[in-house]
Amino acid sequence: MHHNDEPKPGHDLGHPMDMKILIGVFVALLGLTWLTVFIADLHLGDIDLSIAMLIATVKATLVALFFMHLIHDKGVNVLFFVGSIFMAGLFLAVALGDTHQYSDDVNTFQEMSAEE
Repeated sequence: MHHNDEPKPGHDLGHPMDMKILIGVFVALLGLTWLTVFIADLHLGDIDLSIAMLIATVKATLVALFFMHLIHDKGVNVLFFVGSIFMAGLFLAVALGDTHQYSDDVNTFQEMSAEE
């Protein structure tokens, strides 16, 4: 190693995290999974998918922040990553949330295809 070869900040080998935090995040993920199943059993209609996508977005954010150690990264990286997860979840929730608008057309097409 030369005298100018000092370690760069942020390029260390790992980010130790308290086991209580990891267990807490794991329990939160289990609770959110249970909540997803519980809400799905309520059959709330059109809002089911939007709620499921919101919960999935929160779960993805928790995984990225704590298990992928993004919480130890620069703030702008956290902002972009979490923002991207949120926008992807929002896009899917909106795109899939209006399936009732064209479900009659899909059913008609399937019936016509079955008759042929």
